[in-house]
Amino acid sequence: MIRLLTLAASLAGLARAQTEVRLSVGGGAAQPLPVLAMPVFTAADPRKGDDALFAKDLRDAVRSDLMLSRRFDVKDEEPGAAPSPAVVWRLKAAAGRAADKLSAQVRLENGSGAGEAVFERFYRQDAQWPRALAHRISDDVVKAATGREGIARTRISFVNNQTGHKEVYVMDYDGGGIQRLTDDKSIDLLPRFSPDGRRLAYTSYKDGNPDLFLLDLETGRASPLSDEQGLNIAGGYSPDGTKLLLTLSRGKSPNLYLKDLSTGALERLTSHFGADSTPTFSPDARQVAFVSDRSGNPQIYVLDLATKQARRLTRMNWCDAPAWSPTGEWIAFAGRANRKDKMDIFLVDITGGQIRQLTHGEGSNEDPAWSPDGRLLAFSTTRAGRSQIFVMDADGSAPRLAADVPGASSTPHWSGARP
Repeated sequence: MIRLLTLAASLAGLARAQTEVRLSVGGGAAQPLPVLAMPVFTAADPRKGDDALFAKDLRDAVRSDLMLSRRFDVKDEEPGAAPSPAVVWRLKAAAGRAADKLSAQVRLENGSGAGEAVFERFYRQDAQWPRALAHRISDDVVKAATGREGIARTRISFVNNQTGHKEVYVMDYDGGGIQRLTDDKSIDLLPRFSPDGRRLAYTSYKDGNPDLFLLDLETGRASPLSDEQGLNIAGGYSPDGTKLLLTLSRGKSPNLYLKDLSTGALERLTSHFGADSTPTFSPDARQVAFVSDRSGNPQIYVLDLATKQARRLTRMNWCDAPAWSPTGEWIAFAGRANRKDKMDIFLVDITGGQIRQLTHGEGSNEDPAWSPDGRLLAFSTTRAGRSQIFVMDADGSAPRLAADVPGASSTPHWSGARP
């Protein structure tokens, strides 16, 4: 974000002295995941070949979702195989097609020999949305087995330049269902979902100034939200969706503001000659993490909204793009410990006492965004050459390409809404 504010040149000569930062990766050994066995899904009507094919495809999609949830050790279970004592859950289903409808009878059982049903449901859905059906089933299984909300129906927004312009796109959490949302033929930046997932704030240069727009995802219409002279950039929404953090320059140095979306009232949060930017709410909306160069090179700060007092969390060479975890303990950010390092993804706890490095120089790694359950992080990386969106576990393990999208992709943002 600081680089987007074109302040790199003026900041490069400040605070050259290197500070020591304590880095640690991970903690103790991870606990083994509970085993979820998946027998073959059966055809609702064994006489229909279409039913058998759909049952197989549905199982493959649900299996992928459950593996990506990182909540189960998913095991295939062959027909006639003796039950394994290691199995905690067993997921069975019968699926089929009828005209323009898909159906599935799903049963989650205890892994014991008795096989009591923990969850059982019949699903019926339009045939044009088979992936959506798989995502619904996966999220319901996660909820029934763990009591936690699944993320299979969530989405990730990002910016991509495959058209020759930077436009806003959206994809399913697993990289499917990619859609281009804007056609501004300009430079669009930093999309931010509203908590209900129905709107998307983003900055566009389409009218010559970096103005802030609000895109209604149901109608596809974008309306101006802030068009003051100078920077107009969205930070994070408040958890209830009624307020939005902004970075506004008002012709001078960028500072932080809080906009009431119902009244339009604007409250100034910081006032500095340097740059304060990329604000993100804490889960309880009492604090805001942000980047500021007030002490030299950009660092992560936390602002108490009641007192307007800010405290510094990091002492590195460079920090950018903080994202507060949904559980509240950690703030993810992009940064580097030393001037010659590549940008990497780090976590800092809310006291500033502990920093964990999640990536280690595999290209330039930036723009971290939390999954709604706090178990995964999306981020942009150049490890494969061009900038792409990757997803990794919150401890930095298991990085994977989210989607192979042509062009360069950046600034992911994860929606917590589940349609």
